[in-house]
Amino acid sequence: MRLGDAERVNVTTFDAAGEGTTSTNFVVHMAEDKVGLWTTESGPWTQRLALSDVVSLHAATSSGKVLREEPVLEGRARLVTEGEEFDAVKAATKEKYGLAMKVAGVTDWAWELGGKGTPDAVIVVGIIG
Repeated sequence: MRLGDAERVNVTTFDAAGEGTTSTNFVVHMAEDKVGLWTTESGPWTQRLALSDVVSLHAATSSGKVLREEPVLEGRARLVTEGEEFDAVKAATKEKYGLAMKVAGVTDWAWELGGKGTPDAVIVVGIIG
């Protein structure tokens, strides 16, 4: 299975001390060795990307349970907030996840009403192994 075909992906990012933190995210296929993840720009794990662009990725179920038969992959991640890659990942995510993306949009809208806006962003990950 391609990583982008998984229901979700567990993404581990690393802090300055090398400690990993894992979150479960929507994932879409972009190219042979590239996937896109939808997130909020202000998400805590995106802050860790400023410290290190190294991530590990593991295909998961919608509840975040890892698919043990799938390998853990390493990649280099970067935050994208506008442009063609942003538009492509966001469109592919909306197409793949449909209602779940609408629910996420309502949640973001509610946060904005409370003054805690969560600007959209995507993470583009180049798979290296």
